[in-house]
Amino acid sequence: MKRKDWLLRCCLRLSITILVMMGPVWSDASTLVSEKDWSKGFVQLVRKVQPSVVSIRSERTVTVTPGEGFGEDFFKGTPFEDFFKQHGGPPMKRKQTGEGSGVIVDPTGYILTNYHVVAGADKLTIRLSGGKELKGTVQGTDPKTDLAVVHVEAKDLAVAALGDSDKIQVGEWAIAIGSPFGLEETVTVGVISAKGRTGLGTGTYEDFIQTDASINPGNSGGPLVNIDGEVVGINAMIIQPGQGIGFAIPINLAKKIMTELIAKGKVIRPWVGIGLQDLTEELMKSFGVKEKEGALISQVYEGSPAEKAGLKVGDVIVEIDGKKVKNSQDVVHEVLKREVDQQIRFEVIREAKRVEISVTTAQMPEKIGERGPVKPKREWFGLRVSNVTPDIARQMGLTKTEGVVIIGVEPNSVAQSAGLRAGDIILEVNRQKILSENDYRSAMEKANPDQGALFLINREGSTFFLTLAQEK
Repeated sequence: MKRKDWLLRCCLRLSITILVMMGPVWSDASTLVSEKDWSKGFVQLVRKVQPSVVSIRSERTVTVTPGEGFGEDFFKGTPFEDFFKQHGGPPMKRKQTGEGSGVIVDPTGYILTNYHVVAGADKLTIRLSGGKELKGTVQGTDPKTDLAVVHVEAKDLAVAALGDSDKIQVGEWAIAIGSPFGLEETVTVGVISAKGRTGLGTGTYEDFIQTDASINPGNSGGPLVNIDGEVVGINAMIIQPGQGIGFAIPINLAKKIMTELIAKGKVIRPWVGIGLQDLTEELMKSFGVKEKEGALISQVYEGSPAEKAGLKVGDVIVEIDGKKVKNSQDVVHEVLKREVDQQIRFEVIREAKRVEISVTTAQMPEKIGERGPVKPKREWFGLRVSNVTPDIARQMGLTKTEGVVIIGVEPNSVAQSAGLRAGDIILEVNRQKILSENDYRSAMEKANPDQGALFLINREGSTFFLTLAQEK
């Protein structure tokens, strides 16, 4: 940053600070809230919400090997180090405790929290705001959203007001309440830092609210509250070692999941049976797509509603029921808003033309291979490939449909490090000509990844050889 810009920013910040400090003196008391009034407002807000926030203590049985419970290096450098390496003995079971938070959503004893707070618990102890302890039982869980509902035998409990997370704005006040590190009824204040955060690698449906209100272990499952005392999110996670970076599950998503868990004990989801990836500049060029927004179909599951309706690998979804699609997460969110056996109208780009296809959703299979997804195909070096269909060949200006097209490259994989990218065509593997995906998989099964495999690649009409070897 240039010195001039730095000085300008410092002056601006100083000016804002002075205005904030002097505002109550210079401005009419009827139009400017004083610091004292702000303080009273937060106190009243916390008093309103706090009775509905609970502390959750879990006990679970875990299996450990002798010495594991002491820490990885506990016996290192001692006479016992070799003993435990050579004579570890049989696994042992021991009790493990955990702390979390929750928020009461029904006066008859239903509590919303995170799945990871109660997962595998043998015993749950719920401590109410007034100090009373009750036995908790799991009503239902949903690992895909990291949400769960716990029930306690009680009546006339204080219930939190649930807000509308779709209406929150970046910069609004955010108040987190919970039991970080077992410190019950802890309140922290910040702002909404961002909405719709994805790509955090949680393994769940990602649509997080980001906040800088301090969230620590034990806050999980507690409420994130707006300035009106309404719950807008369920605190879920933090990023270590980041500071001021916490994430919450939007309450609108949580309300839908919570309702199903209370009524049925599980979540029944709609499903169309497609795999998706976001568009990149390279993919747009490879598939002849001019739109910068949309989601590329990279997989259509066998026997799925999508296959029956005629959706194909290589289609780019640009609208769902008339609503524009920006990325793959938009498609996921829109599908999940529907009911099972509900028709959805997809508008896709196929061979540079817009096509409308209606798909009737089915119930999402609980297990792989059950009424839908087949066992995932084995992949090598972080590559995902597909047959070069006539449609793809035309889109990429190819005269033949030989080879397989790379439709995905895993981040930080061997293939990415070597420079391979989506849209490249694999023509040979270890000098064996590849005409189809079956040829490719047969050649790769014969290859030894540790010793390396020789690829012949076609990229935009130019061919080159490349050797990939599995990292040891």
